[in-house]
Amino acid sequence: MNKAFCKEPDASSPPRCPGCGSEGGQVSPDTLRAHASAAATLAEPFYFCGTDACGVAYFDLWERTIAVADSSGLFWPKDPAGPLCNCHGLTADDVDRDVVAPVPERVREVLRRAAAPDAACASRSADGRPCTARVQRYFMRRRRELGG
Repeated sequence: MNKAFCKEPDASSPPRCPGCGSEGGQVSPDTLRAHASAAATLAEPFYFCGTDACGVAYFDLWERTIAVADSSGLFWPKDPAGPLCNCHGLTADDVDRDVVAPVPERVREVLRRAAAPDAACASRSADGRPCTARVQRYFMRRRRELGG
């Protein structure tokens, strides 16, 4: 094929998801292999699409993708049935119960454990990052919604 018809990756711009156009977050090969059996179909560097409604989970700079349906262990809301925190199993329902409880014990415990040096977020979390920001964001949103 003539090189004039091949699209070269643009390293000067942030990586964008081919499915929705949002900026992707780079993940390690270990993270990708832990969540996608088709990991070998992508070329490094690998990226995760964090947009909730997008059907793409992972992609590379050549715009090859791995769909949400072909991935495992994704977190809520990317996977509506998934936990907020893969490392410690905290679910959206757990957080909802903590929002109305006098003390948010489950959320505090997960945030404490996620900050520990032995937390396995890099491989257990689909985006390779700790769940703390995601859990805190969901907790605050639900607290506003439920009038807490």
